Amino acid sequence: MNDYSAVADRYAIRRLTADDAADIAAVHIRVWRETYPGLMAQAALDALDVERFTVKWRQILGGDDSPRVVGAIERATGALAGWITVGQARDEDAPAPTELWVLNLAREHQGTGVARELMRLELADRPAYLWVVEGNERAIAFYRRHGFDIDGVRREQDDEGNRDLRMTRPTIVK
Repeated sequence: MNDYSAVADRYAIRRLTADDAADIAAVHIRVWRETYPGLMAQAALDALDVERFTVKWRQILGGDDSPRVVGAIERATGALAGWITVGQARDEDAPAPTELWVLNLAREHQGTGVARELMRLELADRPAYLWVVEGNERAIAFYRRHGFDIDGVRREQDDEGNRDLRMTRPTIVK
Protein backbone atom coordinates (compact mmCIF):
# COMPACT_ATOMS: atom_id res chain seq x y z
CA MET A 1 0.00 0.00 0.00
CA ASN A 2 1.46 3.39 -0.94
CA ASP A 3 1.38 6.47 1.28
CA TYR A 4 -1.57 7.98 -0.58
CA SER A 5 -3.77 4.90 -0.22
CA ALA A 6 -2.91 4.62 3.48
CA VAL A 7 -4.01 8.23 3.98
CA ALA A 8 -7.11 7.73 1.81
CA ASP A 9 -8.06 4.62 3.80
CA ARG A 10 -7.79 6.44 7.11
CA TYR A 11 -9.02 9.95 6.24
CA ALA A 12 -11.73 11.61 4.19
CA ILE A 13 -10.51 14.91 2.75
CA ARG A 14 -13.18 17.55 2.15
CA ARG A 15 -13.85 21.26 2.16
CA LEU A 16 -14.91 22.48 5.58
CA THR A 17 -17.92 24.76 6.04
CA ALA A 18 -19.44 26.94 8.75
CA ASP A 19 -21.16 23.78 10.03
CA ASP A 20 -17.69 22.52 11.01
CA ALA A 21 -16.85 25.63 13.05
CA ALA A 22 -17.14 24.01 16.50
CA ASP A 23 -14.91 21.09 15.49
CA ILE A 24 -12.35 23.42 13.92
CA ALA A 25 -12.34 25.61 17.04
CA ALA A 26 -11.78 22.66 19.37
CA VAL A 27 -8.92 21.26 17.28
CA HIS A 28 -7.45 24.74 16.73
CA ILE A 29 -7.20 25.39 20.47
CA ARG A 30 -5.92 21.89 21.21
CA VAL A 31 -3.20 22.19 18.55
CA TRP A 32 -2.07 25.57 19.91
CA ARG A 33 -2.00 24.29 23.49
CA GLU A 34 0.01 21.23 22.40
CA THR A 35 2.40 23.14 20.17
CA TYR A 36 3.09 26.53 21.70
CA PRO A 37 3.92 26.17 25.43
CA GLY A 38 7.22 27.96 25.85
CA LEU A 39 6.80 29.66 22.47
CA MET A 40 3.79 31.81 23.41
CA ALA A 41 2.68 33.26 26.72
CA GLN A 42 0.97 30.57 28.79
CA ALA A 43 -1.69 33.05 29.90
CA ALA A 44 -2.64 33.60 26.26
CA LEU A 45 -2.88 29.86 25.64
CA ASP A 46 -4.95 29.37 28.80
CA ALA A 47 -7.33 32.14 27.71
CA LEU A 48 -8.21 30.50 24.39
CA ASP A 49 -11.96 29.95 24.35
CA VAL A 50 -13.81 27.38 22.23
CA GLU A 51 -16.99 29.45 22.04
CA ARG A 52 -15.12 32.55 20.80
CA PHE A 53 -13.15 30.49 18.30
CA THR A 54 -16.36 28.82 17.09
CA VAL A 55 -17.92 32.22 16.43
CA LYS A 56 -14.74 33.34 14.65
CA TRP A 57 -14.67 30.21 12.46
CA ARG A 58 -18.38 30.55 11.61
CA GLN A 59 -17.68 34.11 10.45
CA ILE A 60 -14.62 33.04 8.46
CA LEU A 61 -16.43 30.19 6.72
CA GLY A 62 -19.88 31.73 6.43
CA GLY A 63 -19.20 34.54 4.00
CA ASP A 64 -19.47 34.57 0.24
CA ASP A 65 -15.75 35.25 -0.01
CA SER A 66 -14.72 32.71 2.62
CA PRO A 67 -11.33 31.09 2.13
CA ARG A 68 -11.05 27.49 1.02
CA VAL A 69 -10.43 25.44 4.18
CA VAL A 70 -9.85 21.74 3.54
CA GLY A 71 -9.95 19.26 6.37
CA ALA A 72 -9.01 15.67 7.03
CA ILE A 73 -11.70 13.68 8.82
CA GLU A 74 -10.66 10.41 10.44
CA ARG A 75 -12.95 7.78 8.95
CA ALA A 76 -13.04 5.51 12.02
CA THR A 77 -14.12 8.24 14.45
CA GLY A 78 -15.54 11.04 12.31
CA ALA A 79 -13.20 13.41 14.15
CA LEU A 80 -11.46 16.33 12.49
CA ALA A 81 -7.74 15.57 12.40
CA GLY A 82 -6.67 18.93 11.00
CA TRP A 83 -6.97 21.34 8.10
CA ILE A 84 -5.12 23.47 5.60
CA THR A 85 -5.88 26.87 4.13
CA VAL A 86 -4.01 28.09 1.06
CA GLY A 87 -4.85 31.39 -0.59
CA GLN A 88 -3.63 34.56 -2.20
CA ALA A 89 -0.69 36.24 -0.52
CA ARG A 90 -1.86 38.65 2.18
CA ASP A 91 1.39 40.61 2.57
CA GLU A 92 2.29 43.64 0.46
CA ASP A 93 5.89 42.42 0.12
CA ALA A 94 4.94 38.79 -0.52
CA PRO A 95 7.73 36.74 -2.11
CA ALA A 96 5.19 34.53 -3.93
CA PRO A 97 1.60 34.90 -5.11
CA THR A 98 0.38 32.01 -2.94
CA GLU A 99 0.45 31.81 0.85
CA LEU A 100 0.01 28.74 3.00
CA TRP A 101 -2.16 30.47 5.61
CA VAL A 102 -2.66 27.57 8.01
CA LEU A 103 -1.76 23.92 8.40
CA ASN A 104 -2.92 22.58 11.76
CA LEU A 105 -2.94 18.91 12.68
CA ALA A 106 -3.75 17.30 16.02
CA ARG A 107 -0.72 15.63 17.56
CA GLU A 108 -2.03 12.06 17.24
CA HIS A 109 -2.36 12.52 13.47
CA GLN A 110 1.14 13.91 12.93
CA GLY A 111 3.43 11.51 11.12
CA THR A 112 0.56 9.72 9.34
CA GLY A 113 1.12 11.38 5.95
CA VAL A 114 -2.12 13.35 6.11
CA ALA A 115 -0.37 16.75 6.32
CA ARG A 116 1.72 15.85 3.28
CA GLU A 117 -1.46 14.84 1.43
CA LEU A 118 -3.24 18.08 2.37
CA MET A 119 -0.24 20.03 1.04
CA ARG A 120 -0.18 17.97 -2.16
CA LEU A 121 -3.88 18.54 -2.81
CA GLU A 122 -4.09 22.22 -1.90
CA LEU A 123 -0.64 23.66 -2.60
CA ALA A 124 0.67 21.26 -5.23
CA ASP A 125 3.93 22.51 -6.74
CA ARG A 126 3.14 26.23 -6.69
CA PRO A 127 5.72 28.70 -5.42
CA ALA A 128 4.50 29.81 -2.00
CA TYR A 129 5.40 31.23 1.37
CA LEU A 130 4.20 30.86 4.94
CA TRP A 131 4.75 32.20 8.45
CA VAL A 132 5.82 29.87 11.26
CA VAL A 133 6.29 30.67 14.94
CA GLU A 134 9.98 31.05 15.71
CA GLY A 135 11.08 28.03 17.73
CA ASN A 136 8.47 25.65 16.29
CA GLU A 137 11.20 23.29 15.15
CA ARG A 138 8.89 20.40 14.24
CA ALA A 139 6.93 22.60 11.82
CA ILE A 140 10.10 24.18 10.41
CA ALA A 141 11.55 20.71 9.73
CA PHE A 142 8.29 19.58 8.08
CA TYR A 143 8.19 22.61 5.80
CA ARG A 144 11.87 22.18 4.90
CA ARG A 145 11.10 18.62 3.78
CA HIS A 146 8.55 20.19 1.44
CA GLY A 147 10.94 22.66 -0.16
CA PHE A 148 10.49 25.71 2.09
CA ASP A 149 13.43 27.62 3.55
CA ILE A 150 13.63 30.41 6.09
CA ASP A 151 14.32 33.55 4.07
CA GLY A 152 15.46 35.79 6.95
CA VAL A 153 12.29 37.88 7.23
CA ARG A 154 10.77 38.06 10.71
CA ARG A 155 7.71 39.78 12.07
CA GLU A 156 6.64 40.56 15.59
CA GLN A 157 3.64 38.50 16.48
CA ASP A 158 2.50 40.23 19.67
CA ASP A 159 3.54 42.46 22.56
CA GLU A 160 5.16 39.47 24.30
CA GLY A 161 8.05 39.52 21.83
CA ASN A 162 6.97 36.37 19.98
CA ARG A 163 8.07 36.32 16.37
CA ASP A 164 7.14 34.56 13.17
CA LEU A 165 9.69 33.49 10.58
CA ARG A 166 8.87 33.60 6.90
CA MET A 167 9.59 30.50 4.86
CA THR A 168 9.48 30.49 1.07
CA ARG A 169 9.39 27.85 -1.62
CA PRO A 170 10.20 29.05 -5.13
CA THR A 171 9.47 25.65 -6.70
CA ILE A 172 8.75 22.23 -5.35
CA VAL A 173 11.64 19.90 -4.61
CA LYS A 174 11.01 16.48 -6.11
